[in-house]
Amino acid sequence: MKDFEALFQEYKGLVFKTAMLIINNLEDAEDILQDVFTSAWKARNTFDSTKGKFIVWLYRITVNKSISMCRKKWSSTLPFEETMYTPTGSNPRYSPERALEIKLEYEKFSKTVDILDSKHRVVLVLRYIDDLSYNDIADILDIPMGTVKSRIHNALKLLHKQMNAAVMDVDS
Repeated sequence: MKDFEALFQEYKGLVFKTAMLIINNLEDAEDILQDVFTSAWKARNTFDSTKGKFIVWLYRITVNKSISMCRKKWSSTLPFEETMYTPTGSNPRYSPERALEIKLEYEKFSKTVDILDSKHRVVLVLRYIDDLSYNDIADILDIPMGTVKSRIHNALKLLHKQMNAAVMDVDS
C-alpha cells in the first residue's frame, strides 16, 4: 500500500466530493475527509485486495461516515444554501472562482435531491456523480444489487414526480 500522503493526494477529491454530496455541508465534508483517511490508514492492514478493490473499500468508509454524520445532524442541519462555502468565506484552500464553481455545482445537485432521504441520495451520488457500477455500489453499501437498482429507480421516480409538480406549479 502507498504511503499516507500519496493515498490522500490521490483520493482526497473523490472522498470530499462524495461526502459533500451526501452531507451537504462544507465543514462536515472536510471533517469526514479527515476521518475517512485517518480510519483508512489505521485499518490499512485489514484491507484484503482479494476481497475487493481498494477504491470500493474507501468509498464504503466514506459513505458510512457520511451517513453517520447525516443521522447525527439530521435535525439540526441548515439548508444547503446556508452551509455552503461562499467565495468571500475564510477558507484559503479555494480561489474565489473555484469556490463559486463548487458552490453552483453543489447547489444545483442539492436542490434536485433535497427531497430524497440519505439511502436514496447515496445511490444517486455513487451512480450518477461518481459513475460507479451497480456491483461497486452494492459492495460499498453492502446490499444486494437488486436493492441498489430499486433504490435508484425509486429515487428517479420521486425526482421525476417532484419535477412534474414543479412544472405544474409554474404553469398555474
